[in-house]
Amino acid sequence: MVNILFKKSYLHKFLTPLPFDDLWGTKGVFTTIRVVGSPPKFILLDEHIRNLNISLKKFGINFILTHQQMNELIHTPIHNNVNYDHLFRIAINSKKISISLRPRVQPNKFFTATIVNYQRENPLLKNLYYKKIISLLEKNNNSNNEVILTKNDLILEGCTTNILCVCMKKIYMPITNYYKGMTLKYIVNKSRKKIIKRNILVKDLSLYEEILLLGSGKGVVNISAITDINWKKQSDSIYKETLSLYKKLI
Repeated sequence: MVNILFKKSYLHKFLTPLPFDDLWGTKGVFTTIRVVGSPPKFILLDEHIRNLNISLKKFGINFILTHQQMNELIHTPIHNNVNYDHLFRIAINSKKISISLRPRVQPNKFFTATIVNYQRENPLLKNLYYKKIISLLEKNNNSNNEVILTKNDLILEGCTTNILCVCMKKIYMPITNYYKGMTLKYIVNKSRKKIIKRNILVKDLSLYEEILLLGSGKGVVNISAITDINWKKQSDSIYKETLSLYKKLI
């Protein structure tokens, strides 16, 4: 069960308060922002807002979230005297905005993954049609395991993360049919190594010595093992470089 510390819903117009609705299963989009420190810092806030607005436009939802509105939304739940390591979720559909705040679950050092054959609906957008994903996560121990989504033997993404695979010190990412999160975009932009797009096949994962997970909630995680396919990590060198880049945000 997710420990939600704060949750509110509003009408678009004038941010009129409403009974809380998480908006799951409706036509809309969401984003999750990591909040750290005291006073609180919203990691990659501008990028999250920009991407959220682009996604709203692609969904045909006539609403733009401004920084002023964002400041109004975070004014109540966020306090300057609290040392945060939390996740702030904002979801928007054609009529409502919903926000919530929950503690971030620290990933275990020994972190595993399981593989399922599923592709999200409209996977290029972080949309609210998440019934299957929620079902997978409810059965999962999210502190020590990620559920990796695949289709036709192609690696796509984690339920809550993006994926990088490392082979002979070269870094690869899937080509398409997944949502490129803000953490992934930041790492791709800042990495001194070129990150190469490639079709990554489940049957070929034995070729990769590292498999990294990137996301607002997980940060950067090096998968230790995938028992489904008897895979174990053989290195952590690219993980250390990537984690060092990510820590510059914190």
